[in-house]
Amino acid sequence: MHYFSECPTTKSEIKIIEDILRGKKLKFKTDSGVFSHSKVDKGTKILIENVEVNKDDNILDLGCGYGVIGISLADEVKSVTMVDINRRALKLAKENIKLNNLENHNIKVIYSDLYENIKNCKFDKIITNPPIRAGKEVLHRIVKEGKEMLKDRGELWVVIQTKQGAKSLAKFMEEVFGNVETVTIKGGYRVLKSVKNLK
Repeated sequence: MHYFSECPTTKSEIKIIEDILRGKKLKFKTDSGVFSHSKVDKGTKILIENVEVNKDDNILDLGCGYGVIGISLADEVKSVTMVDINRRALKLAKENIKLNNLENHNIKVIYSDLYENIKNCKFDKIITNPPIRAGKEVLHRIVKEGKEMLKDRGELWVVIQTKQGAKSLAKFMEEVFGNVETVTIKGGYRVLKSVKNLK
């Protein structure tokens, strides 16, 4: 059963994990059937530590899982939208907003298959650790449709394992956006960034 299916059938095993992200001590309630449920995923951590945000940013945490990216950035930006197809993950994301006392921040948690249910929104940044196992077609949709979801000069930030096709993803991002930057290479991962209408 994949963590990117709508309703995981694996038996629930709730646990609380803690981590320090961007200098903040955060807690996350996790469960089986969601991505990286025993600890914050290494790639996600590398992405979070390297992503650059501004206080006026409306950001999209695409494929949010139990909410690590959105929650770790929530107090640094104007608004956070977190989307996922996994309903168990979304329930946890909502609980984790409360667990980290972020209810008074502008955070929305929305059930959506990629951009399906947020088509009328535009974002300054889309930040994602994409579900590589969902296949190349899904990855390409994240990039291609993501461009349409960004405001002018908006940015798509992606983390991917070097050995899982980072170079071909970078090439595709370059094709779609006309630019791609490898922000960092660390621990077998690459953080890639493309900017809409960079010129």
